[in-house]
Amino acid sequence: MDFESLFRPGILGTRPYSPGKPVEEVQRELGLDQVIKLASNENPEGPLPAVVSAVQEAVLEVNRYPDATCFRLTDKLASLLSVDPQQLIFGNGSNEVLDILIRALVSPGENVVFSEHSFIVYPLTCGVHFECGRPVSLDADDKHDLPAMAAAVDDQTKLIIVCNPNNPTGTYNTRQEFESFLDSVPSRVIVAIDEAYYEYVTAEDYPQTLPMLADYPNLMILRTFSKIHSLAGLRVGYGIGHPDFISQLHKTREPFNVNLLSQTAAIACIDNWHEVPGRVARNKEQLDWMAVELGALGFEVVPSQTNFILVRCDTDAGKLTQDLLHKGIIVRPMHAFGLGEGAVRISIGLRAENEACIEALKKILN
Repeated sequence: MDFESLFRPGILGTRPYSPGKPVEEVQRELGLDQVIKLASNENPEGPLPAVVSAVQEAVLEVNRYPDATCFRLTDKLASLLSVDPQQLIFGNGSNEVLDILIRALVSPGENVVFSEHSFIVYPLTCGVHFECGRPVSLDADDKHDLPAMAAAVDDQTKLIIVCNPNNPTGTYNTRQEFESFLDSVPSRVIVAIDEAYYEYVTAEDYPQTLPMLADYPNLMILRTFSKIHSLAGLRVGYGIGHPDFISQLHKTREPFNVNLLSQTAAIACIDNWHEVPGRVARNKEQLDWMAVELGALGFEVVPSQTNFILVRCDTDAGKLTQDLLHKGIIVRPMHAFGLGEGAVRISIGLRAENEACIEALKKILN
């Protein structure tokens, strides 16, 4: 049977997301005793003890369906952010919230504008939804070219996605740049700003988007518990927007889309939000240290406001990645993101992990 004939062109032309090999597989394949993963922008500190305890207690209730409305989680997060509970929607990671947005908004022939060199899930998701993607290149500073993105909007544009700070470059657009952009976008076009790395940002001119919701009802903010809160394995993301808009999005949300353990863990993270500043400071310390060390090795280091660093080198990033892999260090080459053959993204680990990465690079380069 010709199964390919059953699928839309966008499905056939899409390559599945490649998350990279897990640590255990690399250890088994290469016979390594220790492998350090610096490839997926995970928080190396792991979940807080209070979060672990809460999940351990909740696991006894997994024979029951989770709260389909995420009532307690919604109530606590709304209080923390000083927003109306009706402004929140939760998903199985912010990826699902993005998928909900595209499914709910885009019909055949309509389009979504995003950066060509940003989170790879954007073109993948748009590809399977009526091939609706309209990518725009970054500017010369590896930032979103917001004027060019606004210029790409036409009568068929339903959604613009801005990743700020951007993955995989770590760069950001300023408050003034983003407000000017919002003013230039038609109010009928939804602007989704993906702030997965929001908590890591230390730049004073970074846009604080929550207060902007009052003036821009077409603005939608996406955030996650995966990064700063170390819940990447439990997948909890959320969107914040106008309550009337959010109420329509709920119609396309799958029932029970955020599981019991994930809701429990996220609530525990909110109850322990006072831990966030320390995590941010420790990440910044290691980020700055890595930037200096990588620069000293001759890499072009792109300034970052996240928990990872994009570097460019004269050698082939694929070969460098393989050489590091054989020394037990997993990083991510960026050719799939369209950033050239010499671009590599390195996540920030614990100090010992970062030192091991630098030492491995020194041996390879020498």
